[in-house]
Amino acid sequence: MSAPIRQAFNRAYRELVADRLAQTPFWILVGFLPTYVIARIIVHTDPSLFLDVRGVHVHHFAYGIIVLALVGYVAIAFPRFRYRSWLAVLYGVGLALSFDEFSMWIHLTSNYNAGVSEDVMTGLLVFLVIAVYCTRIIRDMLRYIPHDRFRAGARGASNKRRL
Repeated sequence: MSAPIRQAFNRAYRELVADRLAQTPFWILVGFLPTYVIARIIVHTDPSLFLDVRGVHVHHFAYGIIVLALVGYVAIAFPRFRYRSWLAVLYGVGLALSFDEFSMWIHLTSNYNAGVSEDVMTGLLVFLVIAVYCTRIIRDMLRYIPHDRFRAGARGASNKRRL
């Protein structure tokens, strides 16, 4: 591989992955995206693959809710948990499993092909990508907003009430 191509790959890796490793939204995206893709592939290729408990089809959103509940419990009960990035990955897995069947929640039906689920998943994916890759840009833009003007207005309003 030539040096310019290697440099381009190194820079892309730094920009897209290495600089994001400390960000929780990145790890949520790492859990969310592959889980969503795998769940969709399995549902479309083999819809008969599911857990059947005494004649009841257990949908994968149930697994997602369980994962979200466990991750939430660990995050609240153990706030200094060492492996926060793993919690974020598991949260992404639970989010993908739960919201992949969002239309089933809303319409109380077993229709996998409802467009609502795809719309919600696309929205979640866009939100996560923005949270991972645009947070720094948004934060930098917010630095240019004159905060003193807002604080002065708030102080002035509070002083008027005291009089």
